Amino acid sequence: MSLAGCGGRAPEPPVVKSERAEGAPPAASTGSTAAAAESSGKKRTKATGTLTADPNPIQVCDGSGLGVTTVSGSWDGSDAAEVHLDAPDGALFMGGAGPGKTHKWVHDGMVFYLQDVSQRRPLTAENTIAKVTVQLTTAGCR
Repeated sequence: MSLAGCGGRAPEPPVVKSERAEGAPPAASTGSTAAAAESSGKKRTKATGTLTADPNPIQVCDGSGLGVTTVSGSWDGSDAAEVHLDAPDGALFMGGAGPGKTHKWVHDGMVFYLQDVSQRRPLTAENTIAKVTVQLTTAGCR
């Protein structure tokens, strides 16, 4: 299965709508599996997958400290997944299938979490399928 933008919101206003990205799949990848989620003795999701952000790092030359990226994911072992911002139970970014493009609100160190939400699973670390941390850079700016 793969993710698609169906809308969501940024951690702070404004409301963000995901857009279907065009072109090749993202090249930059930082995926992790549920095994990397924090251990708390609770039963973990058996779903596995990856989550990517492209570009990552994001070149930001305007001094705003904010950037734009496209987040894509895929997973197996779950009927439903969502992407949340900065925490497993953070603001909803997208759910469904296919890539989602942010607007200019991504900050350095922002983490996107791919969550298993099948069977009404709670938004916890145990139900994190994968995550990606996005970095910003001024390298190459004039």
